Amino acid sequence: MKLFVLGNVGIDRFYYVKKFPFNGETILSTKEIDDIGGKGFNQSIAAARVGIKISFWSYLGEDNYNKKIISILKKENISTKNITITDYKTDESVIIVNEKGENYIISSCNNVQAIGLDYANNMLKKIKDGDSLLLQGNLKKEITYQILKLSYKKKVKTFLNASPITYDYLHILPYVDTLIINETENKVLTNFKDIVSGNKYLLKSGVKNIITTKGKNGITYTSNDKTFSLSSPKINAVDTTGAGDVFCGSCVAFLLKGHDYKESCMKAMELASLSATKFGTYLSIPNGN
Repeated sequence: MKLFVLGNVGIDRFYYVKKFPFNGETILSTKEIDDIGGKGFNQSIAAARVGIKISFWSYLGEDNYNKKIISILKKENISTKNITITDYKTDESVIIVNEKGENYIISSCNNVQAIGLDYANNMLKKIKDGDSLLLQGNLKKEITYQILKLSYKKKVKTFLNASPITYDYLHILPYVDTLIINETENKVLTNFKDIVSGNKYLLKSGVKNIITTKGKNGITYTSNDKTFSLSSPKINAVDTTGAGDVFCGSCVAFLLKGHDYKESCMKAMELASLSATKFGTYLSIPNGN
């Protein structure tokens, strides 16, 4: 059994500040870090560390960073044979983190947006019975739709972390087994102010399971048969960057290992909370075993 992940990877440049600036204000950072990140990469690492075999598919830039990224993936026992090198430079995120651990993120996406249907179809040909698929929201809309639709027809278990939200997902959701979003994304997708109403709307759109993360307030799970909420562990957060990816990747991994949704969410929240007590993205991903 493999978990196929088609997503992005890039360089994360962190600037830590005491507080976020006002419009037009210049402030000084107290700490800077360069790390490796990207939703596809982060979630792959988190799932692999729980003990799931990962087939990671991505585009990387033609620069010195691709060697470092490939080396890390190999160290994590994640195959790099399906990674394509492009003419772009490696995608990059600038991340501003305040002393509460909150962040703002601006990302480039030239490589992940260049992923085309031929590449995606090649991945689909490799997926066998018993394998699963995890996507995020940074692929082009037509690629996301086509991959999930074809995977659904192949009876592949599909997971979608619809983040960032740059288009409407409603016609895509019938092909999604489990949707993982945060409460802000829930409101953007549904136009409801409360996630209970939002989840009901999403279920009517066709998705089978919804996990809405609420940061320090935990998660809410909803399906047609069951609803429950769980509280997050109490921690002293220094950097929440990537914690959502740790939750997503590890939760999917626990589900694939046979745990139910409640236990998987609880275990994933514990790992996500641990990651928020450390600086960086890859540097902060805990061992899930």
